[in-house]
Amino acid sequence: MYTDIKQARPCTISESIIESCKEMKSMREGKTPKRSLNELFANIEKWSKEEEK
Repeated sequence: MYTDIKQARPCTISESIIESCKEMKSMREGKTPKRSLNELFANIEKWSKEEEK
């Protein structure tokens, strides 16, 4: 089926989860600003528009 499609990952899934946990800890400690779900959706929309260019 899709055996010819190869995608390069910038990191492994476990590395991504570890980084996400570090980011959450940093937010809870007040070292980085908290982000809302609305901000996430806005960023996703912005990134998708940037990729179209």
